[in-house]
Amino acid sequence: MQAQLKANRAGGARRAFAPAGRRLSVKVMNANVLIANTKGGGHAFIGLYLAKELLKKGHKVTIMNDGDESKLTKKTPFSKYSELVREGATIAWGDPTKPSTYPRGSFDVVYDNNGKDLTSCQPMIDHFKHKVDHYVFVSSAGAYKADPIEPMHVEGDARKSTAGHVEVEAYLEKARIPYTVFQPLYIYGPNTAKDCEQWFVDRIIRDRPVPIPAPGIQLTSLTHVEDVASMLALVPGNRKAIGQMYNVCSDRCISFVGICKSVAKALGKEADIVLYSPEKVGTGKSGKAEGFPFRTVHFFASSDKAKRELGWKPNHDFQKDVAALVADYKAQGRDKKEVDFSIDDKIFAALGKPIKAAAASNGATNGFSRVSSPSPAAPTTSASTPRAPSFSPRRDLKIQRTVLPPNWRESLDGGEAVPASTAASRPARSSSVPKDWRSAL
Repeated sequence: MQAQLKANRAGGARRAFAPAGRRLSVKVMNANVLIANTKGGGHAFIGLYLAKELLKKGHKVTIMNDGDESKLTKKTPFSKYSELVREGATIAWGDPTKPSTYPRGSFDVVYDNNGKDLTSCQPMIDHFKHKVDHYVFVSSAGAYKADPIEPMHVEGDARKSTAGHVEVEAYLEKARIPYTVFQPLYIYGPNTAKDCEQWFVDRIIRDRPVPIPAPGIQLTSLTHVEDVASMLALVPGNRKAIGQMYNVCSDRCISFVGICKSVAKALGKEADIVLYSPEKVGTGKSGKAEGFPFRTVHFFASSDKAKRELGWKPNHDFQKDVAALVADYKAQGRDKKEVDFSIDDKIFAALGKPIKAAAASNGATNGFSRVSSPSPAAPTTSASTPRAPSFSPRRDLKIQRTVLPPNWRESLDGGEAVPASTAASRPARSSSVPKDWRSAL
C-alpha cells in the first residue's frame, strides 16, 4: 500500500511512514483539497463547514459546486461562499459527472459530497483514481438495513444491496483507490438547505398541533454540521483511515417527542402533540410518513469507531443548541412566512380532529382550534327535582372484598364466599350477593 500511495503522489504533500508493525500515519502539511459539493438536500451545507474546518487547519481548499451559480448563490448555504473566498478558498462551478468542467491543477485529497449512485460518482473516481493520496466519499447511514432488534447501527452492519451509496462503496474497493467512507445521519445547524428541527418550529411557533408518528419514542441521531465537518477534516494525513468506514453522528440520541418538547421549551410554549399511525391515515408506509422530516422507525448509530481511530469527539448537544436554532429561525423571518400545512390537515381530518384556522398560516396572529363533533345533549333535570344517586355495587349490594374459593362460580349464584379480612378466623357464611345481582347492575 505504501508503494501504491507513492505512485499516486499528485502534489507537494509531505509524507512520513511509520516502520512496519507500528501504527501507520501520513502527515500531510498544507494539503491541496478539492470538495465536490451537492446543489441541494441535507448534505449541501457540509461543503461550507468542511471548507472552513480545513482552512482553519492550514489546508488549501477548492470547492467545486454542482448546479447553476446564478440561482444557488441567492440562497444559503451557497450565499455564504463569499466568506470562504475571504479566507482564501477557491470557488468553482462545474458538473461532477463531466471531468472537462473540473478545476485545473492537482489535488492531494478529494471529497465527494455530491453523488448518491455510481452514475454520478464514477466519473470523478475514475478521473482521480491515480492522481490523489486520499479519496473521501460522503455516503449515508440511510444505506443500513433497519434492524428492529438492535436498532443502533455499527460499522459493518448489513447494508441495503439496492442502495446507490453501497454500489459506489463497492466500486471504490474494486478501483483500489485509497478511500474512506463517511456515513452521516440527520444533520442540523445554520445555513441548512433541508429542514430538520425547523419542521417542529413551524408548527409550535404558530400554536398548531404537531402530528408525530406513533408511538413518538422512536430514537434518532441529530448531529450539528460543525461536528460533521470536524470529523471529515481529520482525513488529510490520516493513513489509518484508508479503507475504513465511519458513522458520522452525535454520541447522543433523542426521541421525536423529545425534539418537539425541546423546541417548545426554547419557544416558551407547550407543544400540542398528536400521535398517529401514518399507515392508518393514508400518509405513509415502510418506515416513512408523508410530510414528516424523519424515518418513522429508530434511526441512530454509534460513533465510537471514529472516536477510537480518528481521535474525534463531538462538541455539540442538540438540547443545548436548540435555543440558538430557534433564534436563527426567527432571524431569518421564517415565523412570518407562509407554511403549507395541508398534509397536517389531512392527518387531523382522518383522525376526526380537524383544525380550524383562526389566523393566516404565516402566523401573523396566532390562534388555531380543534373542531370536534358535538357531544350528545345531556338530559335536563328540574332544579327542584333531586338527582338520583349513581348506582354503587359496594354500597347498594353490600359486596365485600372476597377471597374466591374453589367453588367461586357457585358463590356468584348465592353460594358461599369468604371475606378476606375474616377468612382465617371466622367460619364460612352466606354471601351477601343476591341471586338477581346481574339485573341490579
